[in-house]
Amino acid sequence: MKTQWIKCNACGADSYQSLSTVGEWSIGKCAKCGLIYLNPAPFFEPTSEFSSISKGFQYTRYMHEKITPKIFEYERAQLKNQQHLISRLTGQTFPLMRFLEVGCGSGASVRAATDIGWDATGIDIDPELIKTGIEQHGADLRCTPLLQAGFEAESFHFIRLRDVIEHLPNPYDSLVEIHRLLRPGGLSLIVAPNEKALINRIRFLLGFKHKMVAYAEPPHHIHGFTTDTMRRILERSGFKILMMKTTIPVDPEYVTSNNMRSVKRPDLVALWKVARILGMGNFLVVWIQKV
Repeated sequence: MKTQWIKCNACGADSYQSLSTVGEWSIGKCAKCGLIYLNPAPFFEPTSEFSSISKGFQYTRYMHEKITPKIFEYERAQLKNQQHLISRLTGQTFPLMRFLEVGCGSGASVRAATDIGWDATGIDIDPELIKTGIEQHGADLRCTPLLQAGFEAESFHFIRLRDVIEHLPNPYDSLVEIHRLLRPGGLSLIVAPNEKALINRIRFLLGFKHKMVAYAEPPHHIHGFTTDTMRRILERSGFKILMMKTTIPVDPEYVTSNNMRSVKRPDLVALWKVARILGMGNFLVVWIQKV
């Protein structure tokens, strides 16, 4: 793993201010726009070393579990709902949806997309997860970073980053690449933790130090976005924002099947629902379009 000093991906400024230190990692913010990020940032490579490291990440362990028929069913239902929303947002229907899942893990969503008739591809930098996914269900999975994937321009109608952008050391460059890969009128969906969620605001009001980025200790998450900083980076990347909202960890339209396990905690679910009503839900959901 290598580390590198980075500028703010949301606004481009080189005005990093450290807020706290966790182990060897510095968590800080951009003095100009407020984006939260690590600096220097880790740049992980698609190696067996990363596979070993990722098993220790709090929100990655579930990906190493066996994919069950119930998970495939959940993913198919979610993708169908998103397909209907794409039609409502754009008035477009695609006879053959060309789909890319960035950060696909072991690829349950890619297999599910294929099952409903899409031409689907998934990429991830964890070689063990890619190998496991291919062995389990045979979808088109590739172990590569997005910027090195080598896809041709205007290859996809729909590109999804679900719980991914917060992991990237270079989200601006990645979004520019996604813009290049989308066909005119194509859409991307970004689902990411909300750095200004109600639970985080309460934590800081109580005097807790900034020890996490987007709910996870470094270096699992590198960037923590708010509605303001997410809007900045998307507009800077050339996208039209069609919809931006916050949601909760048990929203089946957007979150992973693993998150749905939290429905067994009615106390938390009630708090999350209040936060969503206030516009301070745990997750940001953003639909963007290449125009």
